[in-house]
Amino acid sequence: MSMLIPGQNQLAEPAIVTVEAFEDLLAEFKTFVVEYVAARSPASAAKLVDSLENESELLTLALEAFCVRLQTHERKYNARIKQMLAWWATGTNLDARLADMGLERQLLDPGDPAAFPPIVPVYESDDDARLRYYLAPHAPAAGSRMQYRREIFTLGQRPVVKVENASAGVVTVTYTFDPDSYAAQIKDGNGRRTSPGEVTVTVLSRDGDGTPSDVLLDGVREHFARPDVRPETDRVIVQPAQIKNYKIRVVAKINPGPDSGLTQVAAQQQLQEYAEACHRLEGRVDPSWIDYTLHSAGAVQLEILEPLQPIVTTAFQAPYCTGVEVEVDTL
Repeated sequence: MSMLIPGQNQLAEPAIVTVEAFEDLLAEFKTFVVEYVAARSPASAAKLVDSLENESELLTLALEAFCVRLQTHERKYNARIKQMLAWWATGTNLDARLADMGLERQLLDPGDPAAFPPIVPVYESDDDARLRYYLAPHAPAAGSRMQYRREIFTLGQRPVVKVENASAGVVTVTYTFDPDSYAAQIKDGNGRRTSPGEVTVTVLSRDGDGTPSDVLLDGVREHFARPDVRPETDRVIVQPAQIKNYKIRVVAKINPGPDSGLTQVAAQQQLQEYAEACHRLEGRVDPSWIDYTLHSAGAVQLEILEPLQPIVTTAFQAPYCTGVEVEVDTL
């Protein structure tokens, strides 16, 4: 049995959000209108058929406009339907799904409401919150890869459980929570069995290039030293992620016009977002995705200067983009 994980798997949209093709919708409405009129005036229906076969007729144009409006209406409501599904939910809609599991977004930076202008708090991204949502209901087998991954993502947020049977017929369960949590500092992590009885836990931080601080690594070691976290037969070694630095440098050519600045800004932003999404353990940076991103930003022709080959990392490594340089020229 496999498990769907956002970022690692793709999921097709459900059939409920399918929008009927324009041609099929138009043919359906033409048939309905003719049948409706024929039930009341067969002679008028025959004339109506001739009118609807002429695309320049006002009634035909009106039906086409109605079909376009109906498709727009369906897409709007389909978007609302998808926001009820955790796989596609964003923003406060995803917050509501997190609440179903007793979860809330992790606060990465509290900001400063007293500053001028006020500094707004920073919370974890939709992708990170969605991943924790899907991990929450699962109780992986002790010592499994999924169990170690789950422990890393919930680091410091699991209580120490103490069970006592002080008197006959009375069982006392005490939950003690750690007041200081390191979970918000963890961007990615995993556990891999590197030798018999030995598991290496790799940690990727949210700060800088992803190299975790010594304080954070000590917090992870303390967490996995607890008897209720790891199997007694496992010896856990905690290490920082190995960072594989790279740059994105491209030359994009666009058609003449006033849009070169906008295209450069869009390309920079989209490439930076792509690089951020790849900043994970076992992340992969592919020039073909850079090509796709640049064409989406408006490039007609392009030359990728860096990277020329895919950047592939292992379970102990993460790619980190040190800079995005986009040069925009006109044809």
